[in-house]
Amino acid sequence: MSFREKLFFALAISGLSISFILLAQLHTNPFRVPTFSDVPICYVYGNAYIAIILSALLKKSFLSRLLASAGFSVGLLISAYFLFVWIKFGGTSYIFPAEIFGIKTIYADFLIFAALLVLRIIKKP
Repeated sequence: MSFREKLFFALAISGLSISFILLAQLHTNPFRVPTFSDVPICYVYGNAYIAIILSALLKKSFLSRLLASAGFSVGLLISAYFLFVWIKFGGTSYIFPAEIFGIKTIYADFLIFAALLVLRIIKKP
């Protein structure tokens, strides 16, 4: 397994861990987890990370490409939306993102999805 693949799985597992942390915070303080169409965002992010991990584990096939496309598009679009809303409206919006180690999860999820996409696009030498 190459360094790129190890980094890919480490980022994907850390993103999935962030989703689990958000899920735990949902049950303690539901106002700290943003929702998208009344669905807590931790469910959406968790499913996107699982789709990305499964697409990397499967052999190159139609299902692998479908899972990767679904995971990346849903993850990036939803995280970009919440990032835009947070930057535009700041603390005055209805979104009060959770923090992990002092970093807002909105920033962390967007950067993880973007890094995973870059790692997926980079070809092996």
